Amino acid sequence: MPDPNFHITTPRLYLSYGDPSNEAHIDFSLELITSAPALRSQGPAGSSAADREAARKRIADTMLSLKNKGFGRYFVWLRPENDDNTTSPFSSRTLEPIGSVGLQLARLDGVKAPSIPDVGFIFLEKHQGKGYATEAVRALMKYYEEEKGIHVFSGFTKEDNEGARGLFRRLGFRNHGVRMVSGIMWNGEDIEADTWTWGVEEGHGLEEFGI
Repeated sequence: MPDPNFHITTPRLYLSYGDPSNEAHIDFSLELITSAPALRSQGPAGSSAADREAARKRIADTMLSLKNKGFGRYFVWLRPENDDNTTSPFSSRTLEPIGSVGLQLARLDGVKAPSIPDVGFIFLEKHQGKGYATEAVRALMKYYEEEKGIHVFSGFTKEDNEGARGLFRRLGFRNHGVRMVSGIMWNGEDIEADTWTWGVEEGHGLEEFGI
């Protein structure tokens, strides 16, 4: 189990691990799954986790991925305006969760996939449009650069998802148009995705990275 007191701090947010034994984390995971537009649009694949044990397994699986592969998802919490409770253990603080961000790499064993991690993010509808996703993703990328030596990132979205496209632009990602991509869906299917990268030097084709 990763350190329950680990957290990344930004001016307005905290990023930290989920805990499958924490019922409040299960509650939030269910709220996020059932209320976020991006997951609603997935239909059955998105709603299949809409029960407590499936949500618990979802968090446990990402904890295992973080432990074994170093990649997975993090919950995002609002940082109180008067943040005076910085001496108590992070896991004991009462904070408001608002979303999730993550980096994924080689989701499925034995399935061809990009060799650089891709950014993912999802936030409750009431917290969208406030710059939280950009702030959280920027902080996560910075952490992986400084602590794990990761200097190249990718992002995949639907061509009509202007929210995600705008975030990638703000963070300085480069757009490569729609490409067929393998290994980024949990069901193993190939998909056509609007493809973005950060840190890929000029002259390097995406084929070098399995994209």
